[in-house]
Amino acid sequence: MNDEQLVVTSDNKKKIGFFSAILIVIGGSIGAGIFLRSKSVLENSAGNIIWALLMWLIAGFAVVCMALALVEVASGRNDNLGMIGWSKAFNGVRIYKANKFFMTYLYLPFTYFFMPYYAIVQFQDALTGFGVKDKIVKFSDSEATPWIYFALGLVLSVWFIFSAGLSGKAANIQNWIITSVKFIPLLAVVIIGMYYLSKNGVNQDLIKLDSNKLLTSGSSLFKLTPFFAVFGSLGGIFFAFDGFYVAAGMQTEMKNPEKTPAALAIGLMTITGIYMLIALSMTLGVGGTATPGDFYGLGGFLESDNVYWIFGVINLFISIGILGILNGFSGWATRFVEDLIKEGEIVIPVKAYKYMKNAKLPLVGALFTLILSLPYMIIFTVIGAYAYFGGNYGPYYGKRIDELLTFSDLMADWMAVFAFVFIALAIYGAIKNRKQHFIAVKENKNTLWAGWTSVIIVLLVAVMLILDKLVAVGLSLNAFSLVKDEDTKHAVMGSCIAVALFIVYMAICFGSPALERKVAEAKEIKLQEAIRNAQGEELENLLLAKEMNDLVLKSYREARA
Repeated sequence: MNDEQLVVTSDNKKKIGFFSAILIVIGGSIGAGIFLRSKSVLENSAGNIIWALLMWLIAGFAVVCMALALVEVASGRNDNLGMIGWSKAFNGVRIYKANKFFMTYLYLPFTYFFMPYYAIVQFQDALTGFGVKDKIVKFSDSEATPWIYFALGLVLSVWFIFSAGLSGKAANIQNWIITSVKFIPLLAVVIIGMYYLSKNGVNQDLIKLDSNKLLTSGSSLFKLTPFFAVFGSLGGIFFAFDGFYVAAGMQTEMKNPEKTPAALAIGLMTITGIYMLIALSMTLGVGGTATPGDFYGLGGFLESDNVYWIFGVINLFISIGILGILNGFSGWATRFVEDLIKEGEIVIPVKAYKYMKNAKLPLVGALFTLILSLPYMIIFTVIGAYAYFGGNYGPYYGKRIDELLTFSDLMADWMAVFAFVFIALAIYGAIKNRKQHFIAVKENKNTLWAGWTSVIIVLLVAVMLILDKLVAVGLSLNAFSLVKDEDTKHAVMGSCIAVALFIVYMAICFGSPALERKVAEAKEIKLQEAIRNAQGEELENLLLAKEMNDLVLKSYREARA
């Protein structure tokens, strides 16, 4: 195939500078990830801080390698499609279409499902620190708690979809404000952790590796031994980095698009250092309490010293920081949806398509995002609260919230790892491109070593994540055969639901393209016949419908075999 550069230019005025892009990378990734995953990473590392820090370092190294390889990948595209555009340029039609369906019909709506819940739960912790939670609402006594979460989450989603989603300027302003606030808890946790470390000393159990913890009986592959749990830790840490590619997907909003990859690398190296410092501070600062590696252990110390309000302030800022992720994601999502529509990847009503072609704001993209996400928010709130079992949060947050938040963790980790897999596949395509030259790119000296490193690590994590859930089904069924009680029954149900959802997600990604193509081909025949017999406004609408359908078919014809 002849060299070609798949570039879609934009007429929008570029408003984001290089430093702002770095802040978007940092602001779009740093949220609750470090605070929500630090404890689990330490537990997966047999309670050893050195091993845990190694996991953070490996994950950070993999992500930085990915960013370095994306320097070359991103040079082959210049649009808002992000990883979908990268797959279209460097992978075959099956991977490219699977990526499209994943990002559009899984990743996008799931983000609006679980991310608001993380902001809400941190706000609850803030109320606890201020001593007013129980005075405001009796979460633990209300059967409606999951729907209180849902209502608050919906309000947050609507706000960011129609603020950051419609205005690049609004997204940039909100990002500056939120990012300036979110650094406060990062610094505060480090200072507090180091203070209690100097006061209480180092707990030697956190440094020594306990051989008794290296092999245990567990309910999944990762819980059998820390050697397997390493991959579980990496998957969770990937969630803490998820969103770094948003800046690469917003190149058309930047003053100098060619600097986007450099902004990615600088931002990610900064994040890795910050995460490791925070994990170290929380773990050693908490010391020998019941919650090593957990920010809530520091909260216990603050409460004992009668300064629990500090815990409230920090959690409030963490909650605001999570909103920064929603802000950055919304600023990208509405634009990438409209780019997909223009390329025939999403079909919408004719009137909406006609309006979009003449509109200056991505209103259609915003409406599509909300309409698509709302059913997911409802359905998976029901699944998480009423059908999933095996919570890690405890009963403190309210009835059924333990399960809802644990299910949200599972979905968040899956979405992050699978997104990384598609990026890794695009990088692999760029490596192949070095020999085949099917896309014109600006070659980078780091692509080969960084690309192979990230591809191997990410694919290993993905395979182990899948195996973990499959093994969990077998182990839980075995436990249920030995002891038939509610706990083992719930373990079987939770494991089976997780595997069933994974199968459904794979069917959506890899099964939908064939259906989409068949529908478009059948629609083409019907439209041609209808156009011959139409006139006036009806003809105009039919021609627009045919234009959209032609784009769908064109997307398959132009994709590489």
